[in-house]
Amino acid sequence: MRKTDGSNAIAYAEGVRQYRRMKPFFRKSGAFFLLIASALFLFGLINVYFPGAGFLLFLVGLPTLPIALVTITTIWLIRGIKMARSEVDRSKAIVYVCASPVMCLLVVLTASLLIFLGGFVGDLARLAVNQRQYAAIISKARVERRAEWYAEDTNGVTYSVDVGPPVRVAFEPAGMLDNWSAIVFDPSGKMMMANGFNSKTGEFQTPEPITKLFGGDLVSCRRLWGDYLTCSFT
Repeated sequence: MRKTDGSNAIAYAEGVRQYRRMKPFFRKSGAFFLLIASALFLFGLINVYFPGAGFLLFLVGLPTLPIALVTITTIWLIRGIKMARSEVDRSKAIVYVCASPVMCLLVVLTASLLIFLGGFVGDLARLAVNQRQYAAIISKARVERRAEWYAEDTNGVTYSVDVGPPVRVAFEPAGMLDNWSAIVFDPSGKMMMANGFNSKTGEFQTPEPITKLFGGDLVSCRRLWGDYLTCSFT
């Protein structure tokens, strides 16, 4: 019994030693990949509040981020190989070598999701902050029933109105050239039907009365909460 207890204690001590040996490698390498993942999330977030800046960041980041990702992966792969050579346990050696390529792959696979989440969180935050002002503008638009384009209320909120029916309001419409997005109030929910283009014909997959709302070409919408959506136009 004592020998078993002694063996368990030795195995435990060895496990702790191995963990302490590997921890700095994964902490430091993981921090670099987390930094790139955070940059993708922030790109989506910034693009909500500053579409022009988001576009410039896209132009700069498009070539820069892949280069940075490949560079970081290569550096930590080399370090992982060096660590693996001094490792007696083959399974741990494999972990060292595979760590950076696996983290690189995770960043690549989740890149579009991270950008989407950044934009979605930004839209939710904007809606939460401005919901009272949006509600007042909606009430006014329902009474006046007058089409508006880039109107501005007394609090500086820009908006556009499509008289429908029903009356719909697009808040903070912004973008580059003819591509723009906005938080849209749509009580009918029909704008959620927008589903991009048909890959074969190049035509919109949604009926024209929906795609032509607000005088643009509606590409897609996703729900924020209630009757509020975030929509993209081209």
